[in-house]
Amino acid sequence: MSRSLKSVDVDPELYEEFKRLAKSYGMTNKDLFGAMIRYFKVTQADPRDPQTVNPTDAIKALDKRLIGFIREQEKKILRPLSDDVKVLITLMQEDLPRKIGQAHLRAIGNSIRPDLLSDRFKAGLAGPPKPPVPPVDPNAPKKN
Repeated sequence: MSRSLKSVDVDPELYEEFKRLAKSYGMTNKDLFGAMIRYFKVTQADPRDPQTVNPTDAIKALDKRLIGFIREQEKKILRPLSDDVKVLITLMQEDLPRKIGQAHLRAIGNSIRPDLLSDRFKAGLAGPPKPPVPPVDPNAPKKN
């Protein structure tokens, strides 16, 4: 099947610029022309408006906004919440057992639905961490 090629009239200066552009992309003039057509079709960019926002710049701006939003949420919600949880765990592990007794604290914990208890909360109900037992040295002299 034979195809008839068509030509496009263009100013000589513009044609030279087109050839340089094709060369910079490592494409033939024909390939660059086809790629340009597909680009404008897919992106729906208006070739008459060279001030159109660069998609890469738009993505970077959106990325900055998203990071700013996340940082703001962290500052206003996550850090205060984390601080509150730390205070509650400290209260459960140290202050409450001294004031109301570990048995009462366990009774309170047992009244909470088990599926609501996190491992950290369960550890708080178990009481303060016990100090590690030093290993026994078999060569040490025995005490009587």
